[in-house]
Amino acid sequence: MAFMEMLVPLLAVVGFFSALIISIYMSYKTQHQQRMALIESGRTADIFSKKKIGQKENSFKYGLLFTGAGLGFLLGFLWSEIRNVDVAIVFPCTLIGGGLGLILFYIITRNVSDNSRD
Repeated sequence: MAFMEMLVPLLAVVGFFSALIISIYMSYKTQHQQRMALIESGRTADIFSKKKIGQKENSFKYGLLFTGAGLGFLLGFLWSEIRNVDVAIVFPCTLIGGGLGLILFYIITRNVSDNSRD
């Protein structure tokens, strides 16, 4: 009975990491096959190149993220003090604030990139 109790967690861990490794391998293999098919047909593999954002945009993104997270932390803490609820509300408010900061970054950069195309 003790062997079976040890076997289940062992198989779960081995199975998880095996699935992870296989999925990563298949992703790279598929991407390689797609690139080779593009090269063989005479086209370039530019569609796989990721758009790099500059240092200014990256700083702006992290600034909005941390500002939103800080405001979320502050609002969550104030809410827990005013309403006398558990302090556990602070963490979700921090995540919501950080998410709103990233959404704001996306909206601003999308508008700027749309205006620069015109």
